[in-house]
Amino acid sequence: MRYSSRSRLAELRGVNPSAPALSERRRRDGFTMPELLIAIIIICVGLLALASGSVGVLRQMRMGNSAAVAAIVAQQRMENIRSQGCNSTTDGSATTSGMPEKLVFTAMNGKAKAVTESVTYKPRAGQTRYVEMRSVIPCV
Repeated sequence: MRYSSRSRLAELRGVNPSAPALSERRRRDGFTMPELLIAIIIICVGLLALASGSVGVLRQMRMGNSAAVAAIVAQQRMENIRSQGCNSTTDGSATTSGMPEKLVFTAMNGKAKAVTESVTYKPRAGQTRYVEMRSVIPCV
């Protein structure tokens, strides 16, 4: 019987061909600490970007809401003036929903008057804007 030195050494060392190699046995599933730290930093940067973007969106929504309220106030006043006709055509000012209004009538001719309604609003501190509506009222 022939005896192979290679197989004899393999038996002595206890090397099993089906057993994983030493480097495979030491390898563990999961992430290393530097990989986790980098992932956490990337997630934090993304969340900060979303938060700063949402602040800008909220600011724009507030400015748009103020402009919409000012337009509604001016439109309601104009509808009221149109329904009354030339009977109540006196200049004046008022405050509605915390927004100052200014009303100016201008005689065009004997049959009509021009009316200008101006509503001032503040979309944010230190900034003032206004909505102005103009119309013509027939005087019959």
